[in-house]
Amino acid sequence: MNSFVRAACIAAAAALTTSIVALSPATAAQSYYSSCDALHRDFTHGVAKSFKAAKKQVRAGYGMPAYGRHARNVYWTNHSRLDRDDDGTACEA
Repeated sequence: MNSFVRAACIAAAAALTTSIVALSPATAAQSYYSSCDALHRDFTHGVAKSFKAAKKQVRAGYGMPAYGRHARNVYWTNHSRLDRDDDGTACEA
């Protein structure tokens, strides 16, 4: 019976670890967007590949796009579809 209890505890710990990993923000964060409307729900002024590209948009009269680590990942995942003018910022607004 002791080995049965030990096996049950190990199985429960493994299930708990799996659910914790599945709920972590890094894995839950979306990086693919089908359109600029969808991206704007999470990033109001779009996403930039760098701080320099973000500042360029501000100088052009747009709002400051996101440029942090997650925003850069979103940019590189979506730039071929959503950065039509190839200026380093996707979905500037």
